[in-house]
Amino acid sequence: MSNEQLREKIHKIMPDLEIEHLEQNREGLINDVVIINHELVFRFAKNDGFAQILNLELDILDLVRPRTDLPVPSPVYRGPGSTVYPKLQGQALLRQDVLEMEENTRQQVARQLGAFLYNLHATPIDDLDWEIPTTLAPVTWRKWVEIRGRVEEKVYPLLLKHQVTWAESFFDRTLEDHRNFTYEPTLIHADLAPYHILYDEAQGGISGIIDFGVAGIGDPALDLGTMISHYGESFVSMFGEAYPGMEVFLPRARFYAQAIEFEWVLLGLETGDKFWFTAHLGGARDIFG
Repeated sequence: MSNEQLREKIHKIMPDLEIEHLEQNREGLINDVVIINHELVFRFAKNDGFAQILNLELDILDLVRPRTDLPVPSPVYRGPGSTVYPKLQGQALLRQDVLEMEENTRQQVARQLGAFLYNLHATPIDDLDWEIPTTLAPVTWRKWVEIRGRVEEKVYPLLLKHQVTWAESFFDRTLEDHRNFTYEPTLIHADLAPYHILYDEAQGGISGIIDFGVAGIGDPALDLGTMISHYGESFVSMFGEAYPGMEVFLPRARFYAQAIEFEWVLLGLETGDKFWFTAHLGGARDIFG
């Protein structure tokens, strides 16, 4: 969407807003995202189907907001397929940031993230008067068996012999018994990549969690696995004090942390979008099992 089109949409919502600075975020897959005057985030769904996803995301944010001490987007406007909220300050939490932190800061950040995940996963979901959707992320044995079949057909031919041997062993360890995917479904974020976790270096802590676009009901181990893939298990293991019982999820979390790379390569081959071939670069290789 052009800047002029965005300006027109913005002024339909806030006619008196003086636009001094406009910055498009071109990474959004389902929303056109623009930051105005470094202060307001406008999100416009790209089509009617994505508008439904945005509306569900806003409902989930309303559910999550009172359960976490960390800031999440708080809309000042919500309309059909659009929303506006004050920009949360901070920068993407990179693995390098975690590695370079002083130990007390690293522990504080780990406690914040552990508490956020614990409270998110403990969100009551049974007595709502609306239905939280199942996350779009793959979190079932049946889905991963299906993905494995596609990986064997399309990815294995690109691998060296020892890589195929490793991949077979990796999938067998978890998928040979469907009971390995037995879990109590909870509300999960499902996309806790570094650019969705905001860090305030001056304050030495997390300043916000954003983008709940694929949040929904799923396996809590997926959120932990996503964070292992980006930050390493040595860091995620520090969540334990703030996330009682987390160790139960770690076997599946380790599976997700590695399996997601197969999924990304598969997406690149099936869609032709080269972005997916490099999506894993910069991640961690720190996995205990």
